[in-house]
Amino acid sequence: ILTFLSIFVNAPLLARANPNQTPNPSKAPWYFLNMQELLLHMDPGLAGVIVPSVTLVLLAAIPYVDRSPLGVGILGTSAKGRKIIGFTTVFTIVVIVALIVLDEVRGRGTVFGIGSYLADKGAPRELTEIVLPTLVMLGGIATLMILVHVIFKPTRREMIIALFTGFYVGYWILTIFGTSFRGVGQDLTWPWDLPLTHH
Repeated sequence: ILTFLSIFVNAPLLARANPNQTPNPSKAPWYFLNMQELLLHMDPGLAGVIVPSVTLVLLAAIPYVDRSPLGVGILGTSAKGRKIIGFTTVFTIVVIVALIVLDEVRGRGTVFGIGSYLADKGAPRELTEIVLPTLVMLGGIATLMILVHVIFKPTRREMIIALFTGFYVGYWILTIFGTSFRGVGQDLTWPWDLPLTHH
């Protein structure tokens, strides 16, 4: 893909960087845009340290949780596993897009207006910027697990497949939003409305 893009897509270098003028929008490299997207919606320590660290630990734990050799090398392990992948993909896309749009409409980083309401009532910053976003993330994961359990009656491996698919799709949805849907001031915008940086 990278070779194809480098051959067919013209990407000339921009003018020399001016340290006195930061480009707007200033974006992280594409592989960090998912974390930059999270930074817009929650506490920097949570989005930049805690969430990635917990994610890496959980991904590293997968081989220790599921040690069965059955179904190894088969996409989704079984037909039910492939259905779980499809369901989880659609669920994750719908939920993450809805959460991003809702947070943008209600006030970015306010957890859909609830955080700003609690802050106005004197709630501590940790509650509004760390606890509420964590509950929203855990609520989404719990909802996915409950739905997969009720609909598919999965094995342990199939549940892990659902969780991994949710992580994988979430990673790419956040990256796509950070790359293609964030304009000047990191405001949500359509890709065709983004300013051209070179001609």
